[in-house]
Amino acid sequence: MTTVWIEVLTPKQALFFWPLAESLERRGINTLVTARRYEQLDWIIQLLELDTLVLGRFGGESLMEKLESSTERQALLLRHLKNKRPDIAISSGSVEMARICFGLQIPHLLASDSPHSPVNRMCVPVSTQILTPFVIGYRDWAVWGARRNSILRYRALDPVAWIRRYRRLQGKAPEPPEDEYALVRVPEYKASYILGRGLTEALELVRRISELYRRVVVLCRYRGEAHLLRGRVPRNVVLLSRPVLALPYVRNAAIVYSGGGTIAQEAALLGKPTVLFYPGETPAVHRFLQSKGLLTVVRPKDYVKIGKISEHLTSSRVRREIKQRAEKLYRMMEDPTAFIEKTILSLLQ
Repeated sequence: MTTVWIEVLTPKQALFFWPLAESLERRGINTLVTARRYEQLDWIIQLLELDTLVLGRFGGESLMEKLESSTERQALLLRHLKNKRPDIAISSGSVEMARICFGLQIPHLLASDSPHSPVNRMCVPVSTQILTPFVIGYRDWAVWGARRNSILRYRALDPVAWIRRYRRLQGKAPEPPEDEYALVRVPEYKASYILGRGLTEALELVRRISELYRRVVVLCRYRGEAHLLRGRVPRNVVLLSRPVLALPYVRNAAIVYSGGGTIAQEAALLGKPTVLFYPGETPAVHRFLQSKGLLTVVRPKDYVKIGKISEHLTSSRVRREIKQRAEKLYRMMEDPTAFIEKTILSLLQ
């Protein structure tokens, strides 16, 4: 029986690959979905009811721990695959999957909107094809060794895959507050491409935002993070200590301040006033949204102006213009899941 191996390492990847796994199964294709033990990932796998084989663990903040967990995990995956070799594999940048696919000569597809991620140094050269949003240039992947004819671009941004299926997600997550609030997403400060940056900046921004809105909701990432921040933020700041599905909170927010890339994309596509305070060079996808007037990028030096920036973005005229631009952009986008599935089926033939 034909088997497609799908690797899920983050909540975003779970949301992105969840409909693909279901669609392939409906076609009679066996899917092997693998993941790692990770506090940010465990809950979304359960929420999506995604049949997943969990092997290994997240490595934490230390580069040494990341390397150790990656090495251990590669051995665990290989042991499982010895008698169940898949026909094709797909990830958004799994070093373990890419290395195993190279060793066993399994075609590996890299579906990613993050050419800035350091895992691409390992994954891109051994990938059969790169599947990526149309707003990312060929050169962004060529720097990692990708051939132009191996890069396939879909006419969408990744969150379209689950925004289009939002009805299936409703009721699976806690309801956000009904009264007006500003939403803040803390950066992924334990990721290898940030390594500790962003939490201090997020705290400063939250303090300033709390002076502008009666309620501020902060989506924390890690266990203990809310406890760390609780005594350092004003009383009108609500700290969500457990991971939740962000989309309902994004849809109901008056404005979104995101230190992470995915929620910034979701908010921009939904036509929300969106501020990105990502602690690094602005990724290609977000530069595109910025060029369309759907995203405002701020740096720490801009925090003193956050009041004026927020007032401008939430004015009725600007809010209306953002909504109209977002709706126009969203309408012209295709379903990334369908594009990726078509690519997989063509390779299997």
